[in-house]
Amino acid sequence: MTSRPLILGSSSIWRKQVLTDMGYTFKTMSPDIDEKAIRDSDPKTLTLLISRAKAQALLKRIKESDNEQDKKSIMICSDQVIVHNGIIREKPETEQQCRDYLHSYEFHPAVAVVSVVVVNIETGKIVEGTEIATQHFKKITDEFIDKLIKQGDVMHCAGGFTVEHMSDFTLNLDGEIETIMGLPKTLTKDLINQVL
Repeated sequence: MTSRPLILGSSSIWRKQVLTDMGYTFKTMSPDIDEKAIRDSDPKTLTLLISRAKAQALLKRIKESDNEQDKKSIMICSDQVIVHNGIIREKPETEQQCRDYLHSYEFHPAVAVVSVVVVNIETGKIVEGTEIATQHFKKITDEFIDKLIKQGDVMHCAGGFTVEHMSDFTLNLDGEIETIMGLPKTLTKDLINQVL
């Protein structure tokens, strides 16, 4: 653990859960950037570019603020896409798109590509990395898809799924569950240690 204050540059409930489960105490700040304005056909490059943009937006806000504790913090920003059969998927734009995504996972797994940028705001040191995990699924029933969409979380997740609600339909996982949730545990911990 670190005695330095931590900032999670995200409003994601899943990233908050991962960091909490890792034993960290932190505050959250939402970067509020236009992610759709940042494009790249390579999922690793895309998630790194978006993670960097989130970090830069928050760095600017923190440096212009009067909060001295924030200026001595370590900040964590990340971004995730799902790659399905070679195609990048972000958050579904419509319920129908979400249905299509969920139906497709029985044929090809969901590959989570997650990049993390960690910044020591006081020293200016920035480190980054990317992690990948692959989730395999059984056929997901129409009835369960309706339930997921009505519950709503899947509409706010890259690839349109939340494994936390789908244990009856998941098969094997290659990699860390935390990567699927949007914040790779081992990578994040290593990056935090690198900026101390």
